[in-house]
Amino acid sequence: MTILAIITACVGLIVLVALHRRDQKRVRQQRSEFFADCLTALDRPEITRDAFGYPRLSGWFEGVPVRADVVVDCVALRKLPSLWLRLTVEAPVATGAVLDVMMRPSGAEFFSAFERLPDRLDTPADWPERAVIRTDDVAKLPPPEAIVPYVDFLGEPKAKELVIAPRGVRIVWQADEAQRGDYMLLRQARFEVNRFDRERFCDLLRRCTAIRRALAGEQSKEIRREAAA
Repeated sequence: MTILAIITACVGLIVLVALHRRDQKRVRQQRSEFFADCLTALDRPEITRDAFGYPRLSGWFEGVPVRADVVVDCVALRKLPSLWLRLTVEAPVATGAVLDVMMRPSGAEFFSAFERLPDRLDTPADWPERAVIRTDDVAKLPPPEAIVPYVDFLGEPKAKELVIAPRGVRIVWQADEAQRGDYMLLRQARFEVNRFDRERFCDLLRRCTAIRRALAGEQSKEIRREAAA
């Protein structure tokens, strides 16, 4: 190998490294803006970032603390990677058990405790198709009629999970699916959605808080019935 060939190879390598670093910086910048349009939906919003540049958002909504983050899911076989939004209202809920409703479960939902819950319930006929329900204590679940009005959104293709637990309410939503070309050719999960829609963000938050309020109302009714008896 001549000196000229060695120099050419070294220059080429340096250029490739520089291009890779520039691309990585651009990708991380795009990731960091995911919640940019949602900040004004919260009181006292705070942003942190994970090791891959994805943001974590926390703040207050209608007087209760909330947290939002994103999860890249490349685990499911024969499926394009998904970018999941996890939106959690972190405030006490009037329930003695965890109720986890998972849409189209594959068993590969590493971002959820769904598979670890011991009891599976029959899915009511008026619930969305392909909804699977699990709990950790059937006897302590809230009355079904208190929840039914709030599960209709699970019928939407991007809805993945609803969790109602004593410590909060969570919705998992598919923010985006990886671009097929990049993934099939390069096995890279590239997503087109750079900023999550503020209107959808607020809608999901309102659903979480509405469920919490509904269960608090059911608890108040039960207390009044017991007092009257």
